[in-house]
Amino acid sequence: MLEKVLINRIMHFMHSHNLLRQNQYVQERLNERLYVALISLDIKRAFDAAWWPGIVFSLKTLKCPRNLYKLSESYFNGRKALLIVNSRKEQKEISKGSPQRSASGTGSWNIQFNSLLNLELTLK
Repeated sequence: MLEKVLINRIMHFMHSHNLLRQNQYVQERLNERLYVALISLDIKRAFDAAWWPGIVFSLKTLKCPRNLYKLSESYFNGRKALLIVNSRKEQKEISKGSPQRSASGTGSWNIQFNSLLNLELTLK
């Protein structure tokens, strides 16, 4: 429940301050009945590669409210994966990925991907 509230508050902040690149979303254009070109990318194992330090850095760069930033930082800090096979246990600290059916997976990915959309590309 906390995870869902957290990502909803972060996304509300980002939308209300126009921090997400508008070319990520087409709903406004559709509502205005304008033509829209849509490119969809299927990035293999994208949610497995969501890098938490990058997401936290993006939140800091976007001046996310301190309470949301600190809670996100805490949420991602010190997470571990535990694998139990028969009676053997292996534990490893992790720094990326979104659990299946995670409430924050899509939002976290959008925050991370948003920084890529802000890059200036030059053609030579």
